[in-house]
Amino acid sequence: MTIKPLDDVRQISALTYGFIASKALFAALDLDLFTRIATGTTDLAALAAATGVAPNRLRTLLTALKTVGLVTETDGKFANAPAAGTYLVAGAPGDFRDYISVVNGGFLYEGLRHLSKAMRGERIFPDKGFYEGIVYSEGGVGGEAFSRAQHAGSLGPAQLMARRVELGNATTFLDVGGGSGAYSLAFLRKNPKLRATILDFPQTVDTARRYAAEAGMADRVTHVTGNALSTPWPRDQDVVLMSYVWSAVGGNDIRTLASRAFEALKPGGIVLVHDFMVDDDHDGPAFAAWYLLASLPDNPQAECLSPGLVERRLGDAGFAVGGTEPMLAEITALTRARKP
Repeated sequence: MTIKPLDDVRQISALTYGFIASKALFAALDLDLFTRIATGTTDLAALAAATGVAPNRLRTLLTALKTVGLVTETDGKFANAPAAGTYLVAGAPGDFRDYISVVNGGFLYEGLRHLSKAMRGERIFPDKGFYEGIVYSEGGVGGEAFSRAQHAGSLGPAQLMARRVELGNATTFLDVGGGSGAYSLAFLRKNPKLRATILDFPQTVDTARRYAAEAGMADRVTHVTGNALSTPWPRDQDVVLMSYVWSAVGGNDIRTLASRAFEALKPGGIVLVHDFMVDDDHDGPAFAAWYLLASLPDNPQAECLSPGLVERRLGDAGFAVGGTEPMLAEITALTRARKP
């Protein structure tokens, strides 16, 4: 991947002001502007009345949204851009407003406020990771809200992975750090004989149980509460999935997770590591690099993951590595390996 070096001060300025565009989107979601526009509230006066925001302030926000292509305006009437109509409107096919607002607008933004401390190796919460502290501490984002938002953002990727990965005759599936269970449920739908175990913090269990019940699969999902690094894992598994887990821990912990996966699997079982990964030359992609950077406030020991690093760690644990493929374009990749 070749990145053209910047050669103009305006390009640097665009980077320094980029967060303002993000904040404009978060503010619009807080006011549910895109849903209001989609349901017929399309002029400034009507939007001001519906949101309770003064017209001068709303005009400024809408203008900012126009500059980044989220809305258009014709003869004083506002309309959503196609992507906004698909992903930022309540009930739309790809609605993931909660993910943007809670995970990106709340958790990631708050974490990146402390990035300089993380670069010096300082922890924001001395006795826990930033994720655990900001989500589950009193006054934090809240486990229910965060799990719900993560679930909304994981549905599409989970279905994509379940379509791509054939599990054959597998009957046992361990989802390490599985959160709301989006990935487990996607694989259960595709594999009727499969049963899943989700291992994650106790604060996620109620949400995960509710989603399993809503999907009619509560009897096929078992929950184990605890920490993936210290809680015993169920043995004799056909499949172990770790999605967005390796980017949240340090290098030594990655080795521990790889070894624990090897021990938990039957001979012939497979491990799936899905995470943000940059290319082995560390030139990008940009979205993967940004997500990995955003992992540092949660754990200053987190690694800059790449296919080569992930494959080496699995190989060191004894796995026969099958390779790595892109999953979410320019964001995540999936590495597969088998226990001999």
